[in-house]
Amino acid sequence: MAKDEREQARRVLSFALDVAMQMFRQGLETAVIVRTVRGLALAGGVEDLRISVGVRAIHLQYCPGGEAEPLVLFGSVQANDARDIGRMGDLEALAVRAGAATISPAEAERDAGILAQAGPTWPWYVSLLGGCLLAAMICLQANGTVLAAVVSAGLFVFANRVGWVLSTVGIAEFFQVAAKASTVLVVAISLLSLGVLTGHEAASLAAANLVLLLPILSLVSLVEDAVGDFHLMAAARIVTVLLLTGAIATGVMVVVSVANDLDILGEASRVSLAALPLALVPVTALAGSLGNAILMGTPARWWLLACGAGLVTSLVNWTGRSVLGLSAPVSIFLATTVLGILAGAATRILQVPTAVVTIPGLTGAVLPGPAMYLSLSQVFARVPGSWDAVAEAIVSTAAIGVGVVLGLQLATQRRPVARSPGERRQEGVDLGI
Repeated sequence: MAKDEREQARRVLSFALDVAMQMFRQGLETAVIVRTVRGLALAGGVEDLRISVGVRAIHLQYCPGGEAEPLVLFGSVQANDARDIGRMGDLEALAVRAGAATISPAEAERDAGILAQAGPTWPWYVSLLGGCLLAAMICLQANGTVLAAVVSAGLFVFANRVGWVLSTVGIAEFFQVAAKASTVLVVAISLLSLGVLTGHEAASLAAANLVLLLPILSLVSLVEDAVGDFHLMAAARIVTVLLLTGAIATGVMVVVSVANDLDILGEASRVSLAALPLALVPVTALAGSLGNAILMGTPARWWLLACGAGLVTSLVNWTGRSVLGLSAPVSIFLATTVLGILAGAATRILQVPTAVVTIPGLTGAVLPGPAMYLSLSQVFARVPGSWDAVAEAIVSTAAIGVGVVLGLQLATQRRPVARSPGERRQEGVDLGI
């Protein structure tokens, strides 16, 4: 390879790697990142690229014609996923324009630099409003009252600000999450002691806010990476899930050990999670999907799509449970498979990131969050058979990732047709978004 060709290849791969690192920071699926890197490389004339995915890292190796000295690039990201859906869309749109050569390489590099310095899609207080709506919806799903839902929204803001204060002084994320979990239980116990809320209301309030601390999206991503053969990334996510879950348990046990004379956990273990009436299913799904869409930085132009995803997924899940009599894991698997198919179709037709459909859809409709919290509270309260409930909640959460991945793969299945070399090259440029 001539020197000029080598420098050109290095520039192409450096740009692709920069985009990939930004995608990692925004929490895009590993499969999408790999497909993006390969598509950008093909668009720049770099074929037969070898890609190896490590723990939040990508290793690129390009060795045309079996040369003795391959071109090797390595990128690593240590930060946690930001999951800003608006930024996801910007990055994927940039990748499409660069891959289709509708902008020059210099313009693509300039735009990538701008995105790297850009802030979140929404100001922090707007995102908090979305979280308030989501917390209130989850509280209602846990059979909370309107009063408990309103207080739940306020508690979400308070706990969030406690975590923010700790982050400004450099406290590790583990202790931030533990502090937020402790804050949730302290407030719930205080309101119970003062007679502001009943035991049932305090339990639903605690359930809603502790559920929002659970690393459920990381668990879903873990399953997606494991099913997609990105095992090192899946292993890294296991550590994250265990660490944050342990932080929540630590925060809860600290409060329980101090206030063990109050039966907040015992009351939580007696909360009933009856299936919502059909009339309330679309209402809670729409509210939850919209709240999570705002919390995750979804631009307003995609809110309708996010709400539609939550509505369809919730109705499929309700039908599986209430009409077909399916178990929770099977019903959730069916609903998220449909969600994945919808996300794949929306991606191909509307050119939006899959996260626009999947994240609001699953969070607003199928997350077994209240069941996860209540089953854990039964373990703390030493209720017989509580570990069976924990196992079912974990399997239900894992079914989300499996269903979404299956649905996305089904949506991309096309009948193979004969293609010319030029068409095969353009297929590599098509990033599927």
